[in-house]
Amino acid sequence: MKRLVFDPARCSLCGACLAACSAVKKGRIDLVQSRIRIETAGSRKPLRAAVCAHCEEPACVTACMRGIIDKGADGLVTRRWEECFRCAACLVSCPVGAVLEDTDRKAFIACDLCGKAESGEDPLCVRVCLSGALRFEEETAASADLRSSYALQMFAEQPAAPTDPTDGQWEEIARMIAEECGSPVTVKELKSAQEQLRRDAEEGM
Repeated sequence: MKRLVFDPARCSLCGACLAACSAVKKGRIDLVQSRIRIETAGSRKPLRAAVCAHCEEPACVTACMRGIIDKGADGLVTRRWEECFRCAACLVSCPVGAVLEDTDRKAFIACDLCGKAESGEDPLCVRVCLSGALRFEEETAASADLRSSYALQMFAEQPAAPTDPTDGQWEEIARMIAEECGSPVTVKELKSAQEQLRRDAEEGM
C-alpha cells in the first residue's frame, strides 16, 4: 500500500497541501481543518507532517469505544464518522498526532487518502506539492528515500533552500484545487493561507 511521505528538506511551508486538503474536505480553505499538518519548532523550518500513516496495527482501531474505526484489506484505515460521539480515545492514542476534530461534522477524523489507496493515484495534496516534499509512495520505496535524504543531509553538502511557487505555479495550484473541489480558489487566498501557516509556525502553533 502506498502512503504519504514527507521530506522536510524540500518543504518551503507554502501551505498548498493544507489548502488543497481543507478545500476538498471542507469546501473552503481552512488550515486548522486540514487533515495534514506541517509541524515546526517555533520557526519556518518544517520538521514533519502529521498525517494518518494507516498503521499496520492502528492504535485508534483498538482505542475506539464504539468500534467505528476499521482497517480494511487494502490497508486503509476508515471511520464511520457519523457514529462518533467524540470520546477522543483515537486522538489520544494516535502515535503520529494525525487525528483532528471536524468542527462541522462534530466528529474526530483523519486522512483517508481521498479514496486513492486502491487506485494508487496521487491525492490532490501530493499533486499541488510542486517541490516534491510530499509524495505518495509504496512503503519500501518511501523508507529508502527517507534514508537517502537523511544521509545526504548528514554527509553531503546541504541542498539549496526550497523556494516558494512562482506566480505561474500558484495559478496552476489554484486551478487544480478549484477543479477538484468544484468551487473557485484564488491565488490571493492561497498566499494568505501561506502567510497564516508561517505566522503560526513562528508562534509555535
